[in-house]
This record gives sequence, C-alpha cells and structure tokens, in this order.
Amino acid sequence: QPDHAIRDPLWSRGLGDVYKRQFIIIVGLTAFTSVVGIGVDWIIDFNQKERSGLGKIRAKNHVLIINFPSERRVRQIIEEYYQDLSHKNRDTVIVTDQIETLTFNMPRVHFIFGSPLEEDTLERADISSADQAIVLSTGYDDVNSDSIAASISSILEHLNPQINIVAECLNTKHELLFQNSKKVSLVFPLRIANNLIVQEIQDPGVNLLASAITSNQIEGTLSSTKVTDPPKNSLTYVSVAKTLLDHGVNLVGIIRNSRVHVNFNSLIISENDVMVSISLTRHSWENIKDMLADL
Repeated sequence: QPDHAIRDPLWSRGLGDVYKRQFIIIVGLTAFTSVVGIGVDWIIDFNQKERSGLGKIRAKNHVLIINFPSERRVRQIIEEYYQDLSHKNRDTVIVTDQIETLTFNMPRVHFIFGSPLEEDTLERADISSADQAIVLSTGYDDVNSDSIAASISSILEHLNPQINIVAECLNTKHELLFQNSKKVSLVFPLRIANNLIVQEIQDPGVNLLASAITSNQIEGTLSSTKVTDPPKNSLTYVSVAKTLLDHGVNLVGIIRNSRVHVNFNSLIISENDVMVSISLTRHSWENIKDMLADL
C-alpha cells in the first residue's frame, strides 16, 4: 500500500468501495447465472415431460382425443378441427398409451401418456375442465376396440358429466355397449365408408359432394342447429326450408327423437329438433330465428 494511502484515509475508503462493488457484481452475476441455469433446466425438463406425456395439463374448455390408431388419422382430425376458426383458441390433448412419445409438433396440441381407462391419466389431462372428447378406435383390426371405446366413454362421462363425447364404433352390432352413456354420439366409420362406396358406384359425384360438405377445409359445410325456442306460430319445415334457402342455407334434414327426416311435408317446427343444413358458415338458432322473422 502506498504511503499516501496510509496518510489519506479517504483514499483507502475509496479503494474499499471499489472492492465492494466488484464483489457485489461477481455475486450478482453468479446468482443470475444460477437462476438462468435453473430456468433453462426447468424448461428442458418441462419440454421433455410434454413430449413424453408424463406431465400434467392445465387447460379450459379443451378437447380430448383418446387413443392413437395412427399418426396420419390423428393429425388429419386435428387439422380438420382447427380449420373451424371457432376452435383456434382451444387446446387439444391426446391421451393414449399406444405411443410413448408424440411423433409430431403442432401448436396448442399436448400429449398425455397413460391408459385412458385409468382415472389418474385422465386427471393429468384435466378431464374436469374439458368440454369435448373424441374417442377413436384403437385400430380397425382390433376386435376389442368397441368395448374399449365404450368403457372409456363411460369413465369420461363419470368424471365429467357435462362433457360431450363422440366415439367411433366399428361394428354396428356393438351399439348396445354404449347404451348407458347419455352424452355419447356414435359414428360408424366403416358403415359410412361402405355406404358411400355403393352410392358413388350408383351415382358418380356423390363422393365429391360428401367430401366437400363434411370438411371444414372446403367452402360449404354440413352443420346442425338445435331448436331451443321455436316461434309461437306453427311453421312447417317446408316454409322454413324455402325461407332459409333465400339466405343461402340449404336445409337437408331434421333429427327428432334420434330419427332422421328428409321429407318435410308433415313436419311442424318443434323444440329440441335438430336442423341439419348446408351453408357457407354455421348458424346459431338466434341467427335462424332472425331469418324466419317474416314468416
């Protein structure tokens, strides 16, 4: 230490302040680096759990896709689902034990690994906050697929009585397996495919139209509207169909008590009817009522 530093205490004090600042800077940098390292490790661990399906989802009003028959089918369903702009802010959660790691990466799509028959797996998928579920077949060559799908549907409804479920049923004779599930709509993919093949060979062009009206990716879509508050004056569906056509809505069928009607001559619009139509966009019952206001 120089002689003048001994004689000048202010100089020594200044040198001490420099050392203190350097010490604080070093400690601060060390702490910052440690925090960043912990954050990076957490992100890596989170991403690893996300891809391996071992994490837990926190979502709201999301859709569950149960089972993974093939990547191509699951991706096509997700792409079709998000084509509807009303779904763009929804999360999708794939729940299955058929794969160990999700083989593709899409925005807002999550993966939960585990048996969909186990409550713990569905709780990690935040079943209580989901409002829709698609239960796919485990595979078209699996003879136990329908019984598994029926069991999963029953568990979903038990854990979340408000959830709306669409389930694949490969064999029409297995419809009884789902009879105790009140919130399940069944789709028979093999029967639909067979019917469409026969229709196309009889009437070429039917397949093209069917593909267009059942896809969100092509202009013009098949949609349904439930009648919740019918007009007080009795309206026939013949007059309803003519009026809706003027608004670009082509009414093609009425579902009443699980029965489909395509002949409207004797039908009067009634509460809880489901109107099936083809139009450029989907319409709520309030929109439909406005279109029918002059009748």
